[in-house]
Amino acid sequence: MNDPSRTLKHWLVLAIACGMSASAVGLTMNVIGVFYTPVAQDLNIYRGSFALHATLASVALAVISLFFTTLLYRYGWKKVLIAGVTLASLSTMAMAFTTQLWVFYILGMIRGIGAGLYAMIPLSMIINNWFEEKKGFAMSLSFGSTGIAGAIFSPVFTALINALGWEYSFVVMGLIMIALALPAILYRYELDPKDEGLLPYGYDEAKESRQRLIKQPNWTTFSYTNIAFILIFIIAFTHTSIAGISQHLPGYAESNFLSEQIGGVLLSAVMIGNITFKLIIGSLSDTVGIVKASVIMLVLTAVSIVMLLTLSNTYLLIFSAFLFGTVFTVPAVALPLLTTEFFGKELYVRIYPILSFSAGIGAALSMTLVGYAYDFTGSYVLAFTIALIFIAVNIPLLFIAQKHAPKRT
Repeated sequence: MNDPSRTLKHWLVLAIACGMSASAVGLTMNVIGVFYTPVAQDLNIYRGSFALHATLASVALAVISLFFTTLLYRYGWKKVLIAGVTLASLSTMAMAFTTQLWVFYILGMIRGIGAGLYAMIPLSMIINNWFEEKKGFAMSLSFGSTGIAGAIFSPVFTALINALGWEYSFVVMGLIMIALALPAILYRYELDPKDEGLLPYGYDEAKESRQRLIKQPNWTTFSYTNIAFILIFIIAFTHTSIAGISQHLPGYAESNFLSEQIGGVLLSAVMIGNITFKLIIGSLSDTVGIVKASVIMLVLTAVSIVMLLTLSNTYLLIFSAFLFGTVFTVPAVALPLLTTEFFGKELYVRIYPILSFSAGIGAALSMTLVGYAYDFTGSYVLAFTIALIFIAVNIPLLFIAQKHAPKRT
């Protein structure tokens, strides 16, 4: 008899999650930056003004995440998934047919709502439910797919915009979003493997029983005023706000008198770093723990920012952009793992959507504020400096949060 905790289906579900991640986040969040400069120049508007549509998309994604569980229980996973893919892809394609900022803003919000229905919350639920062993690896691989999509499609869309214009490029983006999410729609699977007679990958019933006896937490005393929860909420907001800088790297390259092609390469480099370091933090979390792994990523992010601010050699800038990919590891991989580590699976569904909301708002604001920082100062130095301050504050906050996490008795 086949082991219900080790089947091919576990890995097929992980592959499906990777496609969802690339569609919902990889394209809509990690590639959109290549559109900022050409659209702003073509329409004669501020980069920050156009980037605001991405901010609104991120806000909408964050808000809808708070209601995902309710929608899931009411309509079921596949209906929610189909609705999300439809809204996200069609609103993206519709951007090809307008030149009005207010229309971009509305379409951005619709895109964010759609993406939120099959992005962070459902992805983390799938990995948490389907994997016990190798959970860090599975989480890092699924969310790392956002970087894979960014690395592959950033130069592709840079070339498409130059060849076809940004209008047709939006149509292509919407079609690719559908293609990447299609396996998740067509393949038969449940959000929880137990609903189809399977167990999480590597599930050990004896070990689970011992943990329930030894480490059963007393959640009756938990409050959202808990210091650990508040600090992780702050870290999620401030650190994720740094990630928005990545989408302005093409503009950063141009401000340093580098070509559009180099700007596209910088964005690709940061996405390759996104992939690489998400995989690394997954392995690190299984060996040194998720807190130490997160601190390592924070330090590397700070180093990359200093390099971007001080170096001028093109190849070193590309390496710096690659290293800046560490910025994505904390919100995408560390945040769900920290939630499980500090608060347990029992409260994950309640706590993680709120932390994800905080991270989403941080990312949303940064997309626009970084653009305006450049518009009004003529430089990205201010944005980079604030990012360094956030990192310097968040490292000690993380250790304090660990100290004040709810005690397990």
